[in-house]
Amino acid sequence: MSTPKHHEQFYFTFVTFLVEDYLFRVPRDTLESQSDVFRDLFLLPVQADGAEGCSDTNPIVLEGIQKEEFQSLMKVLYPMPFTRLPPSPDALPATLEEWIGILKLSKMWSFTRVQEFAIQQMEPMVAMRPLDKVALAQDYGITEWLVSGLLQLARREEPIGLEDVQKLGLDTALKLANIRESSQSTMPIWAGRYYMHPMTADRSNDMTGITAIGPRGSTSCDFTNRIRQVFNLQE
Repeated sequence: MSTPKHHEQFYFTFVTFLVEDYLFRVPRDTLESQSDVFRDLFLLPVQADGAEGCSDTNPIVLEGIQKEEFQSLMKVLYPMPFTRLPPSPDALPATLEEWIGILKLSKMWSFTRVQEFAIQQMEPMVAMRPLDKVALAQDYGITEWLVSGLLQLARREEPIGLEDVQKLGLDTALKLANIRESSQSTMPIWAGRYYMHPMTADRSNDMTGITAIGPRGSTSCDFTNRIRQVFNLQE
């Protein structure tokens, strides 16, 4: 009788992690295939007393990682389709805070596809939360969110406040205030007040000398070019 072979797809090696006071035991293959960081980790030489992560008594300890964040990431990496429907505890994360944790760990450990999926899932959640949108864009390099989020903040009626400074940082808050105070937009001249530019000599009906002024809180006011200029963003 020939020696049985390991199936190339459905023979899993498991690895154990200690996160805070909880042990997680998951298939190693998914981690290796999705993350260069874990692939390199599992290539390290095995010590004489056994590989780290091979048992509950010798887990890989993930210092500084919260159990809830790691749990949310595991739900994305190891989907359970038959138990996915809410309110199952195995359902995909539902809150922005949970997805932020997934985004944080996926970026830290180079789970590129998970990071892209997290951004996609978070998009509708931050659509009406521009402050969070810009803060996340800055923290995780999501450039496609930065201009749209700053535009929402520039258009709002409320002035720049302490919460803005705390979430965005003083430098970004000051730049945003500068954009808001400039109040120059590209909206049509008939949509609001207008005046002749002081450098325009000809004050006749030459419309090229007219600059539109859009009030804050107006959704017609477009600060996009000014945002790109102040934050040095490419088209």
